[in-house]
Amino acid sequence: MNRAWLLAATALPIVSLAALSIAPASANETAVPAEGPDAGSGLGDIVVTATRKETRLQSTPVAVSVIDEVFRGNHNVLTTRDLAGQIPGLYTPPTGITPLTNTFFIRGIGNSDPIFDPTVGVYIDDVYLPRAINGMSDLTDIERVEVLRGPQGTLFGANSAGGAIRYITRAPGDSLDLRFDAGYGNYKTFNAHAYVAGSLVPGLLAASIAFAHDEHEGYTWNPSLQRRVNDQNTDGGRVKLVFTPSSGLKLTLSADGTIDHSQAAQYVATTYNATNPALTGLGAITGGTLFSPTQFSAFKDNVSYAGRFGINRSHSGGVTGRIDYDLDRHLSVHSITALRGFDQDPVNYNNDGQNLLPYNSAQPRRIDISDNYIVYKQKSFTQELQLQGNWNRFDFTGGLYYLFENFRSNRIGYVTGLPQSDTSLLAAPFDQIGKTITRNYSAYLQANYRLTDRLTLTAGGRYITIRRAFDFQGLNYDLDSNPIDPSRYPQVLTGGAIPALGVNVAASQVNFTNAGVLNRKTWHAFTPKAGISYQVTPAIFLFASYSRGFDAGGFNNRALNLATALPYAPETVNTFEGGFKSDWLDSHLRVNLTGFYNDYKNLQTAVSAFSPISGTYVSTRGNAPSAHTQGFELETSAQPVDNLSLALNVTYLKTRFDDYSAPALGTIPAYNYTGKAFSGQPEWQYFASADYGIPIGGVGTIKLGGSINWQTSYFSDLLNSPQYRIGDKHFVNAFIGFTTADRRWDFTLTARNVGNAFYFSALAPVGTPLRAGPFAGTQLVQGAQNAPRTIFFKAAYKY
Repeated sequence: MNRAWLLAATALPIVSLAALSIAPASANETAVPAEGPDAGSGLGDIVVTATRKETRLQSTPVAVSVIDEVFRGNHNVLTTRDLAGQIPGLYTPPTGITPLTNTFFIRGIGNSDPIFDPTVGVYIDDVYLPRAINGMSDLTDIERVEVLRGPQGTLFGANSAGGAIRYITRAPGDSLDLRFDAGYGNYKTFNAHAYVAGSLVPGLLAASIAFAHDEHEGYTWNPSLQRRVNDQNTDGGRVKLVFTPSSGLKLTLSADGTIDHSQAAQYVATTYNATNPALTGLGAITGGTLFSPTQFSAFKDNVSYAGRFGINRSHSGGVTGRIDYDLDRHLSVHSITALRGFDQDPVNYNNDGQNLLPYNSAQPRRIDISDNYIVYKQKSFTQELQLQGNWNRFDFTGGLYYLFENFRSNRIGYVTGLPQSDTSLLAAPFDQIGKTITRNYSAYLQANYRLTDRLTLTAGGRYITIRRAFDFQGLNYDLDSNPIDPSRYPQVLTGGAIPALGVNVAASQVNFTNAGVLNRKTWHAFTPKAGISYQVTPAIFLFASYSRGFDAGGFNNRALNLATALPYAPETVNTFEGGFKSDWLDSHLRVNLTGFYNDYKNLQTAVSAFSPISGTYVSTRGNAPSAHTQGFELETSAQPVDNLSLALNVTYLKTRFDDYSAPALGTIPAYNYTGKAFSGQPEWQYFASADYGIPIGGVGTIKLGGSINWQTSYFSDLLNSPQYRIGDKHFVNAFIGFTTADRRWDFTLTARNVGNAFYFSALAPVGTPLRAGPFAGTQLVQGAQNAPRTIFFKAAYKY
């Protein structure tokens, strides 16, 4: 499938359906709002703000999906991670070291490493979150979640080349709004959420307060520690004040905070042996003596062999002030000011799975392949000034934007290759300290002109300047915590064995502080957008667009030598998109289809490759000169009879590196990724759901339903290695409940992953293969797995 074919395929429905415009529009094609699965008047209108103003979902020329409160409640959707597989094109790998670390991929593009800039922008009430660490988690006071697919470079700025996820919180008004829910489930799951909103001074001042507590014991068993691990324990809250001194002026002040004392993630370990497949997947290598008190003869799902109890202490929050003022009936001005930050101090984890290895009792010291102690601190300030105008045939949105971010990282630990058969050398510790200062200045304008009552042209663009300063230091230490002098032991510059000290070292001797031009970079970009849309009938809407996305370059916060600390280039994407949105059968059937082609230049990638010099796997950032993705997204929903709601989503995604011959970089040898698929991206994804309500006289409604997610296989490495192939996945969820006739009380029993299926979301090597002895070639591999079957009962009340 090439670009010409795809554009022709997307243009075909536009051309053919345009012919329908000669037919008279039917007045009864206008949708009527519905209130959930027991409503019988059709699918109804959904209002979104994906274009920074209120529009009907079915007349918005953007590929956007919306998750509302009803669906979240029935299907026990607590965080954005729960939306994986349900939103077309959205993938949320559970690879973060804490529950609040959420990374996102849309249409194959994303960044799984949370310490780098995201490629999918995340916004809370139009405030950008610069890092995926300690991002938004709980959806307690969220009115809706909008997922925008494709570059959002004009209205939302840099670092949204893949798309944007927007959380829109509830706004308090004069009416009392009281909501509370609490529930309990297996794995000692306990959740409690509360929201209260109302008027303090009628017509003048309103306020709201929200609180959330979520906890469960670990889903993963650790035989080394003889306990469950990966516990969750988070608390969060938000306070909001809305002051309306006049009909044209509204001031909003909100503050939120989150405390996360969940355990740092422990991954599941297994083994791989390319030369002796019989050793692949062994939990305990036959004949080896384990550190743990129990012998395991084979790999087990959701079993971790991490040698340390993970510690996590994270705190995050922010304050936002917003001013909305109508200058007249055509013009309005908006100001959004926000100060946000997080403090993750510390995160301590050990995921090397070393307890799967043979142990030489003659070795006087315990062997650790890796250990990590991490401190992350971040502060950001954003200011946006926006002017909007709306006349009969012309409207526009323009503004100025500024961001300042200070991100600090301190990583202490050690990473070494697996030991030789005599285990004579140990891992030496390193200390890495990094600071990145980012400033983003931009100006944007997007306008729509209605040539006729049905045909609209859209044009816009954003000019962006991003400046970055990067200070970085890395030091090696011996086993007695003394710094290793690189003039005496040059191995600290390349990595490798230092027999005189009895250690293996990772190449982390870096001094990038005050390095002049090397650690000061400025990038400029212009991201245009052009589009056309046509309202064939009140129920059929066609759109096509071209847009450009931009993600700034940066520096590698995980550098292990000077070469890997050098800056990587910014990426750009040119996206061609087209499709239609349609309602049929008197708004009882909705069919939306979008086709897209993304052409990437200097696509940023995370490369984890084996270094024969240091004897370890080294992670760095690189750029693929040319790559592309293409596919389509089908969203359908139906209400064939009263009280029954059906949905079916299908996503097709093809990804390819067109040119990516990565040269040798520091201790990493050259690799050729040309022709390979992107890592972590299934080619097909399917989601289907059914919700049914059974009215019980004047008492209430019994509700029941379920959903199924299915996706095809993918590779978790850029080389598309067979040992890192993730197979097909499918999950089944179900619920049953009761809603009282006045809709104030709601009781729901939800089962997620009914079949108790376990799959890896990603696999990564740890250290290097054993190099000698009967188990030579055995490679330790770690990965994150999904949650097991969970059953949860919740009672909810709203007034």
